[in-house]
Amino acid sequence: MKTLVTKRLILRHLKLTDAPDLFAYAHKPNIGPMAGWSPHRSLQNSYNILKLLIKEDDTWAITLKSEDRLIGTIGLHARDFYQALDNKKELGYALDDIYWGQGIVLEAAQAVINYGFIEIELDEILCGHYIHNHQSKRVIEKLGFTFTHEKETEDYQKYPVTLKMYHMMRLDYLEKRFQYDNTGQKV
Repeated sequence: MKTLVTKRLILRHLKLTDAPDLFAYAHKPNIGPMAGWSPHRSLQNSYNILKLLIKEDDTWAITLKSEDRLIGTIGLHARDFYQALDNKKELGYALDDIYWGQGIVLEAAQAVINYGFIEIELDEILCGHYIHNHQSKRVIEKLGFTFTHEKETEDYQKYPVTLKMYHMMRLDYLEKRFQYDNTGQKV
């Protein structure tokens, strides 16, 4: 995993010193539940989660170029053995709500998707959102993911919830990005 730079953002490795910034937004009741996890209960909780994320090495810190302060996270995750075996990963993200509506997740996700397909040559990237998470739905649509199915699952409190799943294939991404047709010819 390497540092990614966009017009406004630096996506870098997480650091244990990010714990106060993570807790500052992850304790809010409207952040974690939208992404499938419970609000952080303490600074120590955020610190422990950071240790796990750093060990897994599949999540970037979202920071503004103007300041090296964690405002969100974004990652490509192999949720199970079969996803890793099939060369696919799932895009996941969370952002401090004071930055919602500014296109930050969209900008970060475009860089991460490009990294996934170009740098590590994934075959497929998956993405999903709970049916009530309209902001995430809009981001996923703008990114160009294709809806695949709905599935019933449980949220972090074990309540039933509907999850809408999407995917993007590497060949489709390359065709759009580089304007190639399905025979590999440049158009």
